[in-house]
Amino acid sequence: MSPLLLLLIQHVSFSLGLTPQFTSTHQCTSRTRTQHTSLQANLLDVTDDDGHTFSEHSNYLSRDGAMTRRGAMVAGASLSSLVLIPTQILAREVKSTTPSPDVKLQTGYKMPLISYSFYKTAPELSERALALALRAGVRHFDLATDYESFDVVAASLRQYWAKGKTDWTWDEEKEEVLQKLDDARRQSDGVYKSLNGKTRGGKQQRRKDMFLTYKLSNDEQTTNPNSIRRTVQSILTQLDTTYLDLVCLHSPLTDASRRLATYETLLQLKEAGHIHSIGVCNYGMCHLKELTTNNLPLPSVNQLELSPFNTHEAIVRYCEANNIVPSCAAWSRLSSADGPVEQWATLGGVAKEKGVTKAQVLVRWALQHGYGCAPRSGTKSKLERIAIAENSYGGVVDFELSDEDMELLDSLNTDYKAGKLGRRDGWKDDDVKDSDWEPTSAC
Repeated sequence: MSPLLLLLIQHVSFSLGLTPQFTSTHQCTSRTRTQHTSLQANLLDVTDDDGHTFSEHSNYLSRDGAMTRRGAMVAGASLSSLVLIPTQILAREVKSTTPSPDVKLQTGYKMPLISYSFYKTAPELSERALALALRAGVRHFDLATDYESFDVVAASLRQYWAKGKTDWTWDEEKEEVLQKLDDARRQSDGVYKSLNGKTRGGKQQRRKDMFLTYKLSNDEQTTNPNSIRRTVQSILTQLDTTYLDLVCLHSPLTDASRRLATYETLLQLKEAGHIHSIGVCNYGMCHLKELTTNNLPLPSVNQLELSPFNTHEAIVRYCEANNIVPSCAAWSRLSSADGPVEQWATLGGVAKEKGVTKAQVLVRWALQHGYGCAPRSGTKSKLERIAIAENSYGGVVDFELSDEDMELLDSLNTDYKAGKLGRRDGWKDDDVKDSDWEPTSAC
């Protein structure tokens, strides 16, 4: 583009008071959220002074594969390197941003931030749950030995690898549910296609497009490396796959010798290519520092009972400082009589204002913080089945939580303890000492 044309564009923009505003960003999380009332523009493929390429993809830009917001510029890029083509020169309203669906783990692999958890999903309902989630475009599944549904899920996934669909039939499904599922998948596939150039393919591509997390139970943690290897190999065989994307210790509620021995064996399996990344669940500061004290690398993910009502701020700060992705476990029981009743009502007010469900607000809150999250839903009722679509990535991209909304939600923190909430996800009744009990503090 000639300098004369650039000057003409700038003159028109400045004369209308529509000066483009850029902000330096290194990561697209809530801590760098900036609403822009700047000139709306299409950004063509351009190069900054360091040789990094920027391309427009829907509502965000790709910088050599790393996502940043439209109207934002990665630190180091000069204004002179950007070519602006005004498309809506009179539009001044704030535009909704779309967070990236994935996060890049420290191992270099991408993990979809929103998964579907099989926590509390009965085996006889799991086949339908998987089919619903797949139809909604879900690409990340949260599996565990303790969830007791793995055999059913594994059989359905094998069918999906082979045929691109499960054996579940849709003849008796309500049209409203199908519409919600298909809408969510279109939203999700549209984003993935803009990022990756393709969405679906053959058997190998279907496996590559999916991310599987598996949590080893406390009973499977052992000082016997061969036992752990056999467990992982059995999981791979049942799934008919050569690798697991993420394997986690479901909780730290064993002892140091079993935790460390299991972790070391998983590291060996990672080196052998059977596991891509290693994670932990419910690890507090003492458990994370146990790893560094024993000269072991920190995990890629730490899944916690993380919500606006228990933000685990110290643990989350440590994780973010050490390139560990914080992730939220399934938000079961938050709406129960044992949950944070007053704070739940405040969250409900945000949901009502946005015209969405409380669960969708929680998913979007996690997404805008850059957290992973594992929502779950049953399948018996129409509303439960619709919730699988609503709580998927495609179900939360058409609304946004403002800075004020996020600040309000973050202010609801009361360090609501796991012992009071009453969930059992990685522990049993005997593990819970009292209402102030927390697995992250069980050192």
